[in-house]
Amino acid sequence: MTFGVGAGAIGLLRAAASVLTVAVVLLLRWLWGPTVWVALPIAALIGLWYRLLPRWVASVYGALTERGVYLRCGVWWRREITVPLDALRTFETWVPPLHALFRCRTVVLRFAGGCVWLPFLAEDTAQALTARLEDV
Repeated sequence: MTFGVGAGAIGLLRAAASVLTVAVVLLLRWLWGPTVWVALPIAALIGLWYRLLPRWVASVYGALTERGVYLRCGVWWRREITVPLDALRTFETWVPPLHALFRCRTVVLRFAGGCVWLPFLAEDTAQALTARLEDV
């Protein structure tokens, strides 16, 4: 079984990036007064992240095999994680209010050495993944 980020993830991440941009610009404007020059580089960095969101969403790839769970993601730095199924202790589905609004789920895999988040999965993908993990 392979999985990736759900369709609602781009909307959720763009909404969060927009709110973060407005908050940072307003905070810097409040701290330094009408000096806009201080807020522009930070707003530009957040705007760059806003433009990189579709590339990050496309980079997320996961697979459930008979040996374990594999996750690969990253735009500038590639991150690869493999969790063997015999090391897996528990798993849970995380659904905060914004995830529910954009129909996304985050599955948290807890294993002997820590935990791994499988972010922004579609509802049906997260349910299928947890059902397959329950069977194992």
